Amino acid sequence: MRRMALGTGLALLLAACGGGGPNESPSGTQVQVSLVDGLDNPIQATAAAYRVGNGSFQALSPTGLGQYRFTVPSGENRYTVVFRCPFFGILSSRVLAVSYELTLAEATSFKVRCPLAYAGPEANLNETNDNTSSQDFTGGQGQAYSATSSVFLVDEGQNDDKVNDLPNFFQVPVGENREVAIYGQIGNTYYFGRKLVNVNYDTTHIGQITVSQVGDNFTTSHQAQAHLLGKEVRIPLGSGNIFPKPSSDSGDLYELVSFSGNQMRLKRVRGDLIADNEDTDLSQNLNNFNPSVSLNAGSLPTFQGLTASGFPNERPLRGYLLTLSWLGDWMGAFWQHLVGQGVLQTLQTDNYALPDPTGVTGLEALKPTSGDSVSWQAVALGLNRDLSQVLGARPIPRALWIGSFSFDVLNRHLPLDLEAGVAFGSYTQP
Repeated sequence: MRRMALGTGLALLLAACGGGGPNESPSGTQVQVSLVDGLDNPIQATAAAYRVGNGSFQALSPTGLGQYRFTVPSGENRYTVVFRCPFFGILSSRVLAVSYELTLAEATSFKVRCPLAYAGPEANLNETNDNTSSQDFTGGQGQAYSATSSVFLVDEGQNDDKVNDLPNFFQVPVGENREVAIYGQIGNTYYFGRKLVNVNYDTTHIGQITVSQVGDNFTTSHQAQAHLLGKEVRIPLGSGNIFPKPSSDSGDLYELVSFSGNQMRLKRVRGDLIADNEDTDLSQNLNNFNPSVSLNAGSLPTFQGLTASGFPNERPLRGYLLTLSWLGDWMGAFWQHLVGQGVLQTLQTDNYALPDPTGVTGLEALKPTSGDSVSWQAVALGLNRDLSQVLGARPIPRALWIGSFSFDVLNRHLPLDLEAGVAFGSYTQP
């Protein structure tokens, strides 16, 4: 096993998922799951399945667009649900899967966010010499952001010599109140502006965005990476411990990631509550997370040593995020699985066999074949919120990444404080 030095690939996850109280009946408890894309649009899974306890997986059909329901019978307290996500365009055959094993106490109603999936079309804002930014970034650098694009501003004019135009490949999802933002720097001065726009299929120009000088900043107690998360945009603010403060809007979040060795801390703080000297320090006792995997021919791996201690009381251990990726064909496969700490407590073990749903039609490809090179990752999650809170918030459209791995399972627009221990390795499927 190797440990991940989060300083090299870093950036991590996020979190939020929602739960309501159990929908109980004499026959059991109904679990309701909404499958959504990065813009919170409902989408249909390529295939889905569920099981109760250690029972067999059964195919799960939608009850409406992106809506899935099943019942956990009385006397049972845990379930697993698996989705093979759609992947659009020429990569539609790629295997992308997300799954959860949880107890009823952890969540009975939540959203599943599929990675890299957008259900709606996008418009190209390709009008020439559009002058979208009121600020000329000549001598500096300005970027435009939407839910799905981030590009550098350019000079498309014949005579104005201003770097304030969108390149013709800038895209915005079709819909109402889509967020487009501009952020940049000239010398030591930062600039920011944004607007909400209604975008149709044939929209090519959105009018000018008023861009103003950023007049404030904030600091952190530990070196960190910072992003501003707007309604739909993710804007990088750099690394260090002093950052520009483009917004004080309560609907925005500042995302702060600090790291050391194989541990990291992620905070999302409301724009109106971000403090000077914001606490981003890491706990001192999380370096004891050393899981491994055991293998058998024709089987998915068992994660061994899923035990982590040292989490502070305000961020107790809530569960583990497990990922597999492999090149099963030329497109490859990526699977994220969240197992709640309540499940491991119920099973009274720290060894966890990844659930095998491959007997269900459409999910056969979720198992590596003999000879495949497989990468695995395990993340112990300490959170200041219960999973029942942390799994209904809307997703963040553009995901945060660790190295080559995206953690869409937990990528939600929600204030939180998360600390994690991370381990990873690889093996050849026997």
